[in-house]
Amino acid sequence: MKKLLISVAAFFTMVFCFGVSVEAAPVKMADGQLFDAQYYAQNNPDVVAAFGTDVNWLYLHYTVCGKTEGRLPYDPSYGSGSSSGGFNAAYYAARYPDVAAVFGNDPTLLKMHYDLCGKAEGRFPNAEAELATMPGPMPVYIVSISSEEQQVLDLVNAERAKYGLAPLAWDSSNLGPGAALRAQEISVYFSHTRPDGSSCFTAITNPGIVGENIAAGQRSAQEVMNSWMNSPGHRANILDARFTRLGVGYLYSPSSHYKFYWVQMFSS
Repeated sequence: MKKLLISVAAFFTMVFCFGVSVEAAPVKMADGQLFDAQYYAQNNPDVVAAFGTDVNWLYLHYTVCGKTEGRLPYDPSYGSGSSSGGFNAAYYAARYPDVAAVFGNDPTLLKMHYDLCGKAEGRFPNAEAELATMPGPMPVYIVSISSEEQQVLDLVNAERAKYGLAPLAWDSSNLGPGAALRAQEISVYFSHTRPDGSSCFTAITNPGIVGENIAAGQRSAQEVMNSWMNSPGHRANILDARFTRLGVGYLYSPSSHYKFYWVQMFSS
């Protein structure tokens, strides 16, 4: 993969902002994406081990690999604090690129836009507020196992079989509904933290030893499994011998940014 990245580096160096210092807050890259190199490095040591801490190399990895692997480009809690009254600047900038194009990612300016214009325009201040307007599950939100979810389950067990691991059983009463709910939530707020700020594992009951994989943008079960198996952290969950049960959530939301959303929830 590093050879692939090197082969396209010349192209990307013409696109990315160079000389960006590592900051504790996301900065807007040349293509408009918010990115926090420090956060990305701290949360992806496998990437740092291969590519170092250079901002441009880290961002190159995110755009080529990290995004499809479900890695986060910056701390999703950035810009959310109690002083802002529940306003989440990172969410607002990502959700409304027309606003970010004018005001950048400055939390004060974004909050000012929301107060003066956004609220009257029906824009949402945070993911939780947007999710609350959804009238229950979306039409494509399937609680019972769908063909896509069944395919993911089958592919997971095929991978586990390669390593002599026991297959995972489908959990229709706990992990399945929890994963389906999480698929809806990540279509609005892509994070292992739920829109209300709680852990993703509050979506299930009696969790025991648990794990969660999330991804967005992959158009098929095979494609998302390829992404997860090529990511050390996601792969570790799939091949964890302690897990015995699985729930899979799949959501197709054509009006959203990534359109396709996938969740795996594991339990012992």
